[in-house]
Amino acid sequence: MEIKQQFGLKIKELREERQYSIEYLANIANIDRSYISDIEKGKRNVSLLIIEKLSKALNVNIQDLFNYGK
Repeated sequence: MEIKQQFGLKIKELREERQYSIEYLANIANIDRSYISDIEKGKRNVSLLIIEKLSKALNVNIQDLFNYGK
């Protein structure tokens, strides 16, 4: 599995654990809803700025976004 897919699955997992909709996460992270959907599907190369926004919105450390399979 590619890193984009692994990262997307991790974002989706964290979002669902918090019972956030894509729309809610998009609003609190100030990221377009369709962009988050594409991230979760592994279709986007994500910038450091977006990674930082997602970590803050999900209230996790940036490195936690890269802990796959744990």
